[in-house]
Amino acid sequence: MVLVASGQREPGQTDEKQAVLFRTMLSYTGFYRFEEDKFITTVDVSWNESWTGTDQVRFYTLVGDRLDIMSAWMPNPIHPERIARGILSWERAK
Repeated sequence: MVLVASGQREPGQTDEKQAVLFRTMLSYTGFYRFEEDKFITTVDVSWNESWTGTDQVRFYTLVGDRLDIMSAWMPNPIHPERIARGILSWERAK
């Protein structure tokens, strides 16, 4: 399961604020598999129904105690004129 949300979120009591909440998070879940340097999730439930039934491909590196998961380069969902890549990093505590 993946859930990513902006740190700048406020309660959505109006349609406009609810739309902002939708644009400042993403989430999905499904079965996953590894292929070479790819982590692929076949989505069965998503915050955005257009992702349901698709494969979400991420790339990963594991070096020592550090795991990085990266999206492909793509238009930024908030600033479509920009190209962006998401990177999530974890490091095992010693």
